[in-house]
Amino acid sequence: MLTARLTFGLLLIVGLTACTRPAGPDAAVHDAAVRVAANNVAASTDADWQLAIIHINDTHSQFDPSPAKVELAPGEALYTFIGGHPRLLTKARQLQQRAQAAGTPSLFLHGGDAFKGSAYFELFEHQINIDILNRMQLDAMALGNHEFDIGLPKLAQFASEINFPLLAANVDTRAEPLLAGVTNLKPYQLYRQQGERWQPIAAVEQAEGARLLAIFGVALEDMRTMVPDTGALEFSAEITSAQQTVDHLTALGVPHIIALTHLGHQRDLNLATWVNGIDVIVGGHSHSLLGDFRHWYLGQQPPYAQQVPNPDGQGITCVVQAGQYAQAIGALTVSFNLAGQVTACQGQNTLLAGRDYYPSALRRADAKLTGLALSRTLQQVQQLANTAIVDEDPLLREVLDTVYLPAVQQAYGTAISSTERSIAHVRLPGTGGSDQHGSELAGHIADAMLNYVNTPAVQALVAGPVQLSLIGAGNIRSHLEAGTIYEGHIRLEVLPFDTPLSVLTVSGADLLALLQQTISATLPPGAHAGKFPYGSGLRYVARQEDDYSASVAVEVWQEQSWQALDPQREYRLVTTNYLANGNDGWQQLQQAQAEQTDRRDIILLNGQPKAFVVERVTASLDSRGQPAFTPLYQGLTQWPCGEPGVDCKTAAQAVIDHLQAQPDLWQRTRPATVTLYR
Repeated sequence: MLTARLTFGLLLIVGLTACTRPAGPDAAVHDAAVRVAANNVAASTDADWQLAIIHINDTHSQFDPSPAKVELAPGEALYTFIGGHPRLLTKARQLQQRAQAAGTPSLFLHGGDAFKGSAYFELFEHQINIDILNRMQLDAMALGNHEFDIGLPKLAQFASEINFPLLAANVDTRAEPLLAGVTNLKPYQLYRQQGERWQPIAAVEQAEGARLLAIFGVALEDMRTMVPDTGALEFSAEITSAQQTVDHLTALGVPHIIALTHLGHQRDLNLATWVNGIDVIVGGHSHSLLGDFRHWYLGQQPPYAQQVPNPDGQGITCVVQAGQYAQAIGALTVSFNLAGQVTACQGQNTLLAGRDYYPSALRRADAKLTGLALSRTLQQVQQLANTAIVDEDPLLREVLDTVYLPAVQQAYGTAISSTERSIAHVRLPGTGGSDQHGSELAGHIADAMLNYVNTPAVQALVAGPVQLSLIGAGNIRSHLEAGTIYEGHIRLEVLPFDTPLSVLTVSGADLLALLQQTISATLPPGAHAGKFPYGSGLRYVARQEDDYSASVAVEVWQEQSWQALDPQREYRLVTTNYLANGNDGWQQLQQAQAEQTDRRDIILLNGQPKAFVVERVTASLDSRGQPAFTPLYQGLTQWPCGEPGVDCKTAAQAVIDHLQAQPDLWQRTRPATVTLYR
């Protein structure tokens, strides 16, 4: 590895096509190198062999189609539904059949995070993913961070019962008894070509002269900072583990190697930059819908199938990802020369459109387009770039409708509000069709949290007014569509996690450092934006600097006016206990509580708020140097979520109460509290 890095540095000095880390100060050099490589690869047409890769990622249990908006003429929008697993299955089979007709072997891969994000998951958890994903006949899946959300026993059951391997080469399970014996959670999987499909094999000797291929997984090296319970698992460095795995597979005689990762697009580019020998990286985690989807109000991201020169100056790695929520599917064709080297990567992400279109965001059935208007609309949609009209797989649709949907419909509960327009959520301001203020929904949720902890019932527990609230964008899993809003929309879709609220005192200096750190971490191209902060009771203007860091100016609402944040002053803050513990890049809060804290964590017991005293939050390192954060509670050894009468979705209840108390909320304009200039 050292030799490879030295070679890479020399090539960079003399101005050849090697590249530095894309997020660093030499990003322009990297981009130029990628363009040169792309031109060179595209010019090569002497393909000896081709491989088709069909891929999805970050599906987050979105089994039904998602609401969407499409612009078919400037300034004119129509409303519809896109994606869903039945459409994914239809399109995947079409792509497999197309590859088969061309004599090209194909793989169907999942880049991780099948768990969490829908009412289906809240009710049926891992079981519905086992059922539905097994029906899709995947070839492999990466281990995502949200696969840990419901505990190691259920992750173990999921990995044991799926009919495809769950891959993570940099995760050592040997010390964790719940996962040590799960043989289907493995570093890599070998395959031999059988016609136009791939047969998994246990050893290279079983290839018996057939073409050989390997897929290995890479999970987040900093998983412990994002996931509350990883037990005794050990997470190794992504780049080091990847190179070691490639070297091992190469020594076995494997000529074609694919990395199936859940790192985020920027870290995938870094992996390709620093590791020799990976032909393709199929990624997830950053929800990157590579390509131009502005006509779907989903923005424009880097081009699909970026081609990154390896540090040895010889190999090239193709990097792809396919968005989120089962809305799109990626299709990549990789060409190899006689020496087994990649000579071309071509393909695209395709958004999966339906056949129902509405003139209003309310999507009323009696207003649906019909006749000539519908025919014209369908023709226009079919002509859109990166778009296909796809019918749902009827058998999978029937399974969802008969086995799972009735319970989901019942779980939504009572109506609490209504809106004539969609209330959008984006993670990073300026993405997904948003302006510099970003998510409207996140602001309302921050308002609800702040209002809730200042109610008399909670004030009796936390002893004093709370001035500020902060929430990370990744805590919010969905936007609100136009129409009637039910309790289930909040508890099952928008805020599906067990999210107790934490009230604590922090200094202005810690707040400023927290905002600068979390905002800066989301700014590099392709970075994971789940840690981006939204708030209430404070407002800030952040400006991106040339090195992707952020300068932040903060004001606090006090004494009926906006006043500059005082670094020397103490403020009372409410956030979720997940973030208060320092997870997802919010380590500044853990550091502020490392010695002592006045923090109170709020849950609901038989519908009434109850507080638990936190004494301090510790940070520990595993044997690989990865941190984990643990709150120490006064007189409490086990967190009571899941016990009878206990409801830990305090943040969701705060939003439900907020909406019920303000029927005209959506008719009022909320002043922006977040501004990001990039």
